[in-house]
This record gives sequence, C-alpha cells and structure tokens, in this order.
Amino acid sequence: MSVVDGARTGRGRMSVHPVDRRSPMPAWAQVQRDLRRQIDQELPTGYQLPTERELSDLYGVSRITIRQALGALSADGYVERRQGAGTFVADIPEPVQHDFALTTPWRDRFHAAGQSAKSIHLTDEPAEPEPHELIKLITPEEASAKRLHLKRLHVVNDRAIGLTDSWVPQSVAPGLSDQVLIDGSLSQTLRETFELVPSDTNHYLEVGAANSHEARLLNTTLDAPLFVVWSVARLDDGRLLDTTRTVWIGSRVRFHYTV
Repeated sequence: MSVVDGARTGRGRMSVHPVDRRSPMPAWAQVQRDLRRQIDQELPTGYQLPTERELSDLYGVSRITIRQALGALSADGYVERRQGAGTFVADIPEPVQHDFALTTPWRDRFHAAGQSAKSIHLTDEPAEPEPHELIKLITPEEASAKRLHLKRLHVVNDRAIGLTDSWVPQSVAPGLSDQVLIDGSLSQTLRETFELVPSDTNHYLEVGAANSHEARLLNTTLDAPLFVVWSVARLDDGRLLDTTRTVWIGSRVRFHYTV
C-alpha cells in the first residue's frame, strides 16, 4: 500500500492500493474501485483529491488511466471535477434501495417518501431482439411467436438508475403497440388496460457491465458494473405474459431482503 503525504499535497494523508497487473480488471477500474473505497470509508465531502499527475505516480499508471477512473467516479456522482481547481469528493446521494420481493410498484415507495420516481417509455429506441438468456427460459413455440419490444428508463430524483427491456407476445395484448404506457409502466398498463396480471414470475439476478448504448442512456461509463435481472412472467392459465431484462447501476442501487 502506498501513502501520499499531506505535507506534499496539502490535502491530508491518503493511502492507495497499487494496481495489480495480473488482474483481469482493467487498470482504470482498479483505480476507480480503490478511490471509491476511500471515499466510502475515509474521505469527507469536499476533500480535494491529489492531481492527476500525483495519482498517476501513486498508482503507477498513465494519466489517461487516471482520467478514465476519475471520469467514471464523476459519472456516478462520487466526485466533482472543477475546471482549474481540481477534483473534490462530492456530496454522494444515498443508493436507491430495492427489495427482492416487491409487493407494490417500486416507484410508489419513493412517492410515499416525497421523492421523485418515474419510468420513461423510450419510444424512439429501435426494437431489439430478445437476448439468448431469455429465449432459453421459454419454449421454442413461445420464442418463435411475434412479440413487441418496449424499453423504459428508470429515474429517481432526476438521476437515472436503471433500464428495462420487455418482450410481450402480440397475441396476449393486441393493440399494446398503440397504447401510451400509463406512467411509463408496462405492468400498470397491462393490468389496467388489458386486465392482465401475472400469477407467476421467476427472476434471475446476476452481475454485468454496461455496454456503450446502456452507458449513454444511463449517463454512466462503459463497463460500469450493473445488476442484471432476467424475468419471465406467466398468466394463471400458463400463457407467457412477458420476458424482461432489467439493469440497475451498481453504484446507484442496492438490494435488500429479509430472512
């Protein structure tokens, strides 16, 4: 572990974990992870980080690598980069908390707490094919049926936290493509307009990374860590209602469950 001396930087002592060249994780991501650890555990709001050159020396990496790590931290709201002044620890918003077993729409919990939460139907986005991870969870007949693709952006307090892509069989909800989603919610629209409520939904949670398109929509960095939730919902007669892929930004969302 390396230490930068406060007498030299004028910002107090700051310890860093060196970059592991053998790790499959990119150098910039290791620097980002280490700086985030220090911000979470040690560095107060308003603390001025060392300069890019000083961080480059500390971690033994290029300034381009440092710049990429700081850019990722800035996109996630961990630091503020002020032109001509430096980089400072930001007043970090609390992560949005999701329960694994939700009995009410997630937006309702934030509305009850007086916060802004909404889903935005991205109608200008091109239709996307269903991922293989979802196709293998349904029957070949269901996979071959015509389905409608819908994409929604989830926002809390004007901050993007996630994206949902859904594929709905056209035979189950005919005319859905002509509907304006109620409050940007597919489930609410299916329930109130088509009287369709799932009786059984299976969810699968894994870890992923943002691709370039997701990074742009979520205002985060390429390869930012994501929680990925794959879901398959069925009606009480066994018919497929929808398949869904939802991604939540790992730095902005945490999950909760009670045993």
